Amino acid sequence: MTLSPQFSVRPLALTLAGFACLAAGSAQAETSPYYLGVSQRFTHNSNVFLNTDAQAKSDTISSTGVRLGIDQPISRQRLTATLSANANRYRSLSTLNNTDYALDTRLDWETVERLSGNVALSSRQSLPTDAAALSSGLRNLLTVNSASVQANLGLVTMWSFDAGAALSRARYSEATYARNNVNQTSINAGVRVMPASGLTLRTGLRHANVDYPNAGNEVRRNDLDFSAIINPGGASVFNGRVSLTQEHQSLVDRNTNSWTGALGWNWKPTGKLSTSLNLTRDTSNGSYDFTTGAINVASSNSVITTTLGLTTQWEVTSKISMTGSLSQARRSLDNSLTIGSGVLPASASDSTNNLGLSVQYAVLRNVDVGCGVNWSERSVSSTNGSSGLTAPYSATTYSCFGQALLR
Repeated sequence: MTLSPQFSVRPLALTLAGFACLAAGSAQAETSPYYLGVSQRFTHNSNVFLNTDAQAKSDTISSTGVRLGIDQPISRQRLTATLSANANRYRSLSTLNNTDYALDTRLDWETVERLSGNVALSSRQSLPTDAAALSSGLRNLLTVNSASVQANLGLVTMWSFDAGAALSRARYSEATYARNNVNQTSINAGVRVMPASGLTLRTGLRHANVDYPNAGNEVRRNDLDFSAIINPGGASVFNGRVSLTQEHQSLVDRNTNSWTGALGWNWKPTGKLSTSLNLTRDTSNGSYDFTTGAINVASSNSVITTTLGLTTQWEVTSKISMTGSLSQARRSLDNSLTIGSGVLPASASDSTNNLGLSVQYAVLRNVDVGCGVNWSERSVSSTNGSSGLTAPYSATTYSCFGQALLR
C-alpha cells in the first residue's frame, strides 16, 4: 500500500507533532477529570461502497482526529461527556471526503429519597454503514441527534419502578435517500423485583412513534417486555428479554404481531480475559436500549434482524491487548415503509458474516498504537424484485492507528 506525500505526510506530521507534545505533558500531568487527545488512522478498504465483487472499488483513507472528554463527579451526581471528530480523506474517491463526529453527554443523578436516573444527549455524523445507502456512489452523510431521560424509584422492599422517554432524528444528506429520513419518539415504564440475591426480574410497557416525513408514513409500535438478569456470583452474568411486539403503519399493509428479544452471557474467568456472547431479534423501528437510553436507528428496509455476536478481549501483558469479534446477522427486508402509496413492495432476505481482530499496544501511559483487520461477507438467499434492497458483497479492511491523550 503506497501513499502519496500529499495524502499521508501532512496529516501524519501534524499528528506526530501532537503525539510528541501530549506525550511530553502526560509524563508529568496528574490525573484529572478532563482529557484532550489527537489521533491518526490509515485504513484500506477493499470495497468502499459494499457493491458486488465485480463492481468493488477499493481505496485508502486517512483519518486525522481530535478527542475531548470529561468525567466529573458533582456531589451525588456524575457528568460525563465525550467528543470525537475525524477529517477523513480518500486517496482516490475524493468525493467521499468528509468529517465525522460523535458527541455524547450524560448526567447520572441521585437524590436522598431513593430516586435516581440519567439524562443523555447525543449527536453523530458519519457515512452510513448500510450498503443500500452507499450504492449511489455519492457522499451520503447520516446525521443522528437523540435525547433520553430515565428515572428509577427504589423502595425499601425488593420492588422498584422505572420510567423514561427518548427521541431521535435521523437525516441523510443525499436527496435520493431522503425518503428514509425518520423521527422517532418512545416512552417506557416498568416494575422490577429482586426475589433472591443475584436475580432481578422486570416487566414493562413501551410505546414508540416512528415518522417518515418524506414518505408520508407513520409507524406505531407497542411492546410488552419480560426480562431477567442472573448473577450467580461467579465469572458469569446472564441477561435475557422477551417482548411481545405489535407494529402498525399508516401507508402500506405492513402490520405485524411478533416476538422480539435478546439473550446475553458475559464471562470473565480471569482479570485479563473477558468474553461476551449476545443474541438479538428485533425490528428496525422503535427498538430501545435501556443501557444507553438511545432509540435504534437502522435501515427502514429491515423487517426483522436476528444477530448473533461473540466478542473476546485478552490483556496479553500490561501493555498489549487483543480483541476478537465474530458475528452473523440475518435480515428479512422490504421497502414498504418508504415506497409510497399504490406501489407493490419488494422483499428479500440476506445474511452478513463479520470477523475482526485487533491488537493494541500502550507505548506510554497515555499513548496507544494498534492495528486491526476485519472481514465482511453478505449473501442474498431470496429476492422478489429487490435489486435496490440488498446485494451480495465481500469486503476486507486493514487499519493502523496512533492516539495520544493529555489528562
